[in-house]
Amino acid sequence: MASSKPYVPDQAMKIVQSAAETLVLDGTVEQANIGADYISMWPIETEGRAREIAAAFHAALYGLQRLHMAVPSQREAS
Repeated sequence: MASSKPYVPDQAMKIVQSAAETLVLDGTVEQANIGADYISMWPIETEGRAREIAAAFHAALYGLQRLHMAVPSQREAS
């Protein structure tokens, strides 16, 4: 999944990275990489499970992006 959508703050990306690490630790995937504009994970046992994981990460990132746009940071509010 790649995105050029609005910026997601570092604190929010830590949540996404933590979720990816959990999938590696529990054996769901062997490798996971998170970048500024991509998420890759492999191998995933079934297409259905891959779609489920992709949808969850997409929803999380989209929601975090929308929240970041809607709620000004403390720096911006000062």
